[in-house]
Amino acid sequence: MPKRIVVKENVVREKATSRQNYLTIKPKICCNNYQSYRRLENQLAVITAAHDRISKAVAIAYAKEGADLVLIYHHARYEAELLELKSYLETYGRKIHLIKSSTFDEYKCKKLFEQIVKKFGEIDILVNNFPIYHKIEEMDSHYLLKKNDTLKIQSLFTLGKLAHEYLLPNGVIINTASVCAYSQPDQLVFYSAMKAAIKEYTQEMHSMLEYYEKKIRVNGITTGFVWSDTSPEMVEGYENLPLHFKSIRPMHPCDIVPLFVFLASKESTIISGETLNISGIQK
Repeated sequence: MPKRIVVKENVVREKATSRQNYLTIKPKICCNNYQSYRRLENQLAVITAAHDRISKAVAIAYAKEGADLVLIYHHARYEAELLELKSYLETYGRKIHLIKSSTFDEYKCKKLFEQIVKKFGEIDILVNNFPIYHKIEEMDSHYLLKKNDTLKIQSLFTLGKLAHEYLLPNGVIINTASVCAYSQPDQLVFYSAMKAAIKEYTQEMHSMLEYYEKKIRVNGITTGFVWSDTSPEMVEGYENLPLHFKSIRPMHPCDIVPLFVFLASKESTIISGETLNISGIQK
């Protein structure tokens, strides 16, 4: 009997170790085998939440495709890592600009756009990426009303409202959402509601801008589970989510950048008002 207990304990320990390793996978933001076709040559792309892994992966792909970049961040604690990213992106011969700015209210957003246009020229592409992290419920019953995530949604709405004034004709706006926008598992109700708001606003932005002479295209991207440094805290019970929310495999940030490139390029000029799915969801 003691021998069996030892074996069982070893099995449990192995499973725990395996799960721990699974949840501590380092996110990949750069794909060495990415093939560039210079589809964004000499265009200016503005990317928000530049510290986020998806934003970094998109920035790398856009630089490889020939775009100059303005990377927006809101807190000084991100400066060191973004300066490192800037140095790396400049090896591709592109102009990379970092701007620390709040995007929470219309006045600051307007000043931000004016600063970009004055210093760097009119904008071709705006990537609206404001990561909203699932929060584990704690003793505070009002955790769902966290001010930070509310402001992120406000930022996306405000930037979208003003962007058409500063984008070039045939410019592009890309919003990021999540597959949870289509259905809400119990563990992710608030997160899903925020992502659904992004998806719906993408369609509304398209309806609003399609009558403007600039013909600005607005699209969105829904992703599945994408690795980040906070993944274990974001969805502690990922393995217990409903089957239709589980990706074939959790994706790395670099896995989803081809769709960001496609929507920003001339190859997608007939697509607007759509939210494209790159969730990798099992059928």
